[in-house]
Amino acid sequence: MSELLKQILSSTIITTLITSVIVYLFHKRTERQQALIKREFEKLSQKDTAHFEWRKNTVELLGQVYIHLNRTSLGFKNKYSRLKEYDPYYENEIMYHSNKHIRDVLLNNGHYLPPELLDEANKLIEHFDIWLSKYNQIRSVENNEQVKQIYVGPNGFRFPENAEKVFKDKYIEMFNSLHL
Repeated sequence: MSELLKQILSSTIITTLITSVIVYLFHKRTERQQALIKREFEKLSQKDTAHFEWRKNTVELLGQVYIHLNRTSLGFKNKYSRLKEYDPYYENEIMYHSNKHIRDVLLNNGHYLPPELLDEANKLIEHFDIWLSKYNQIRSVENNEQVKQIYVGPNGFRFPENAEKVFKDKYIEMFNSLHL
């Protein structure tokens, strides 16, 4: 009987040892898989967070452009183009500041623009560069008795109306996708 007990005991020890090794190997494999899943999840989470932040900043940028485009558009249609005599305050406060703001915000935050807006942004920047350049050139002449409103359309730099439409449409689209 003692021999039988030794065989049972030794086989139990071997079985326990083998089972422990198998459990240990499965545990290590599970830990590696969990670590891999965790890294992948964190990578996806960071990518999603970065994309959300980019979209949020893009909507903020487009919102500023939208408001200033409306401001100059309404100002141009309602008063600026209908002025009988030059109003420097109106031109400085409405046209100059909004034109400059749109140009500056596009130049300083162009990395937030979706690729499909880059060509239109360049058209706006070009128009505002020419307008601001002409504005500064005309205003730099001291005691200019023939002070006049600034128009660059007749010089071949018409306002890019399609760019305005594309920017406004993209703002509404992105705002709705971000907030709805």
